[in-house]
Amino acid sequence: MQHPYQCLRALERKEGDGFAERSLLLAASGHKLYSISQKTGNILFTWPDDAPVSSERDQSEEKSEGPPEKKRKVYEASETGPIFIKLVTTQDGEHAVAVTGEDKCIRVFSVNPHGHLAQLSERSMPKRPCAIAVTPDKETILCADKFGDVYALPFFGVTGDYVPETKEEDSKKAFVPSATNLTVHTARNRKALETQMKSDIHKKTKEPLKFKHELLLGHVSMLTDLLFITLDDKDLANQLNGAAPESLKPRSYVLTADRDEHIRISRGPPQSHIIEAFCLGHEEFISKMCLAAPHLLVSGGGDDSLFVWEWMKGRLLRKIPLRDALSSLPDTGSFSGDHKHNSNIAVSGMWGFPEHSKRKTRLLVAFEGIPALLDVFAGNLQSIGEDVRIQAIPLDGNVLDVAQFGEHCIVSVDNVHKAGSTTEERGEQETAPRLRCFVRSADEGQWTAATGATARLVDEANNKAAGGALATTTTASQVREAVYAVEQLRKRGTGGGREVEVEVEVEVEGTEGAEG
Repeated sequence: MQHPYQCLRALERKEGDGFAERSLLLAASGHKLYSISQKTGNILFTWPDDAPVSSERDQSEEKSEGPPEKKRKVYEASETGPIFIKLVTTQDGEHAVAVTGEDKCIRVFSVNPHGHLAQLSERSMPKRPCAIAVTPDKETILCADKFGDVYALPFFGVTGDYVPETKEEDSKKAFVPSATNLTVHTARNRKALETQMKSDIHKKTKEPLKFKHELLLGHVSMLTDLLFITLDDKDLANQLNGAAPESLKPRSYVLTADRDEHIRISRGPPQSHIIEAFCLGHEEFISKMCLAAPHLLVSGGGDDSLFVWEWMKGRLLRKIPLRDALSSLPDTGSFSGDHKHNSNIAVSGMWGFPEHSKRKTRLLVAFEGIPALLDVFAGNLQSIGEDVRIQAIPLDGNVLDVAQFGEHCIVSVDNVHKAGSTTEERGEQETAPRLRCFVRSADEGQWTAATGATARLVDEANNKAAGGALATTTTASQVREAVYAVEQLRKRGTGGGREVEVEVEVEVEGTEGAEG
């Protein structure tokens, strides 16, 4: 079976900059990344199939210079490589940053005027990244991992003269057992203690990263999302009770959300250790955040509502109920009957429209295992007395990702599992296109199937996928592991639904006993 597109991003470059392909769709399917022309729907480049194998091997050898480190496998084009789990693009449309899961690797790609991809760098992180962001000046990549840390990495220049700091005395420090002859009483334990003391055991130390990085901040909980926000003088003046804009300088902030219902507002680098506020009020995990306006944040996760915040003050403005809108959807596949009304809600995606505007007019919200999008009107989020208009967009498969081209939105659909289910597979006759395209009518305010160039892109991509040109073979279990992980954030025994055991990664540093 074909792997669905788990990640989508639209690239739109400015006219007059010499780009033969100004509008592109970057689509990740399994371990492959495709560059597709928005104008013709043609596949312009496939990574790693079209990438020179020798150059990637050379890059790997170049990065392995210096202190010994664990060798990473260089994947040939014919092999199954690590699966893409995150994909972001820069505002100028010239670069993309992706995360591959199995090797915990952050990859930076350049996108040339003809839509060809070239990998500029790859950096393997100590823990799997769960969210990434690129600063507007394209100088820094922010990376949040599942163990609660946020790192800052330089966007360019990995192979410089960076030498990690090491403490020789720490690396050669002998292991000293915590037990002594005075605390051990049985013959077996005394014998084990004597063996440990005779052995030439040294403390195992963490191997430092071989590239420049900076630890900005940390949570005590698993991080789930990350936003980097820059406010200009006018935005700050509005936030600071009408202070004169000319007396203010732009400020940046790092917003982080975690599994334990916290949203933290921290200052941007180099003052990320300073916490400005917390947004507290969620009762379940938070999985997604979206900026609706410079001062308005919308968050969602395992609760039955979206939360609207005045984020700089940590003040909750309102909650937007979701259950009624989802219950009004027509029965589709497994999303029917009692399951439709009683299933857990887990927000898997949130996208603001227009994408590059400071003030969003609409929010599109997707949910794990639900074959629909919710269109939330963002124009009156601050009007507490007014109801927020929500339009449901039913689909024939579970939503995985959304990309935006102007007034059009391209939706990636799970073609492997039945609509409304994350476990049941489709039958051989139950086919579904991997991409759908919609446009919103300005007159009627409804989302309908699109026509025109963007719709042709989707048709061509779906046709080529059916013919094998865009085929990435997979199994249902591989798809589940790649695209359905949000509900696992729910703590055991909460939410009124099925109980979920969450696997926790544990890092063992050595053979030492507990030290308190």
